Amino acid sequence: MNDIVNMIMSELGASRGLAIAYIAVGVMIVIMSVVCLVLEIRVWLKYSKANRMGISSKMTGIEAARYVLDAAGLNHITVRKAGFIREAVFGNYYNIYTKTIYLRSWLGKIDEKRSVTSVALGVQKAALAKLCEEGDKTTVARNRLSLLGIFGPVLFIPVLLLGLVIDYLVLKNVGIMTYVCMALSGILLISGFIVTFLNIPVEKKANQIALDMIEKYGLANGEEMEAMREVYDAYILSYIAEFILEVLRVVQWVIEIAIKLQQKKD
Repeated sequence: MNDIVNMIMSELGASRGLAIAYIAVGVMIVIMSVVCLVLEIRVWLKYSKANRMGISSKMTGIEAARYVLDAAGLNHITVRKAGFIREAVFGNYYNIYTKTIYLRSWLGKIDEKRSVTSVALGVQKAALAKLCEEGDKTTVARNRLSLLGIFGPVLFIPVLLLGLVIDYLVLKNVGIMTYVCMALSGILLISGFIVTFLNIPVEKKANQIALDMIEKYGLANGEEMEAMREVYDAYILSYIAEFILEVLRVVQWVIEIAIKLQQKKD
């Protein structure tokens, strides 16, 4: 361990304290990444299991979403199947700009399937649309920032590396591009952090509204609703793990800034 700390101190020009903090956070990020992967697999297992269960209302995901939207007076909101690219990037989601709910049509197909998962997620997305139309500030903010939530964490490392590559290859030293790209990567990272943080209360609220509507309109029986709760809870647990991972990434970014400032001071 001491050899690793010394190597980090030498490579990054960091103090011992910063080197230890950098290693510790890096290890925790790796651990939480594995935890997130495990929980994503759990979500998919719950999703798939409920998607194999028939639904007593005999509704598809699109029909269930359409039904509760019309009942809430939201006839202007469209419900349709997602295209290949859109589904690969967003999955099942509500687009606040086009006022359209998109449901999976190929991977984890629920758009035209008469299953517990289809009704659960169709109505849940309708609940999100309802919250947005009612002006729920947290839901509106989360949905408007959804793109940053998806691409921010993914682009964080590439943007950071871009600055280093430009400086070393063109300027032959750590210079302005490193700091510019570090600032930009920080904006992306923090944006992703905010969206991940908002996911938890927004999704929990939408889940409860969806369950209330499903019960109110008799779209599922007791056993089916229990399976729906399991799917919803699996998603929430996954969002909590993702939030912890984003916190660690922000901490890592702050440590990297501290190291750069120390290098500049030296």
